[in-house]
Amino acid sequence: MLKPLALCSLSFSLIFTTGSALAFDMGDKAKSRQGEGMSGGHSSQKMMKARAFIPPKATRDAMARFGFITTGLKPVYPTRYDCPKVLSVFASPTRSDGSRRSQRFFKGLHGGFDIPQPQGTPLLAMADGELIIKHEGMEGGIGGKGIWMRHSPAQTGLDKWLFIEYKHLDTLPDFEPGTTVKLGQQVGTTGNSGTTGGHYGANGFYHLHMTAYWSESPEYRFNKVLIPKRGQWLDPLALFKDGELDSAVLEALPPTDRQVSIHFMTIDGHIVPEQARIIWPYACQPAS
Repeated sequence: MLKPLALCSLSFSLIFTTGSALAFDMGDKAKSRQGEGMSGGHSSQKMMKARAFIPPKATRDAMARFGFITTGLKPVYPTRYDCPKVLSVFASPTRSDGSRRSQRFFKGLHGGFDIPQPQGTPLLAMADGELIIKHEGMEGGIGGKGIWMRHSPAQTGLDKWLFIEYKHLDTLPDFEPGTTVKLGQQVGTTGNSGTTGGHYGANGFYHLHMTAYWSESPEYRFNKVLIPKRGQWLDPLALFKDGELDSAVLEALPPTDRQVSIHFMTIDGHIVPEQARIIWPYACQPAS
């Protein structure tokens, strides 16, 4: 991630990719590096996506159109295990410490969820998938070190592709983009990168920030921020909500139907429930 001011000058000559390739096959006609949706006939769609997915350019209307709305989902943690807990949920206007978020980014709303944990706590792959991006970030920015994972419908049992970012890492995985990972495999460690200075001061804030999108397509474009082709914002808690990913549908549920029981891996490697294909990004230990 860039420093906040640098984000404002992001180039939009981005390209769709399915991972290792820098362009995708369009059948009877090769497309330019601009990619679909990035040429003149699609300029309004291009700008709408910029206003939905790029932090300083975001508008409330565009964000809502692409699923960036409060769902009201609430996690239900297991009673027999202690699992690291979310302290700032998706689309929340407040940080984990209760302070108001900066209006400079996503109009002061949270583009994911935060789980505080000590430095070095292992981060787990939430499902079988592929590492597609590693980024080092810059201290003093809003991101720090991070990775993007991509998960296919065959890997998760859902009917959409998933794109999941782990951010503010202390250490990145030692494997490279294009590597397949397994459910529960360590993909990094918790850090404070990108959080030092500013609001949190010199020590920063050790936590996982997780961003998630869903799409009917595996293709995406990346130039400092990732934008999935035909992508939609996803409340990460929806990954445990019976396959329903659409934020507007989730927002319309009665409050009693917004409870989400998480699936997880124990510290000794057991998956609970054992048939789960998506799990919490941290291991859970037996309750004391």
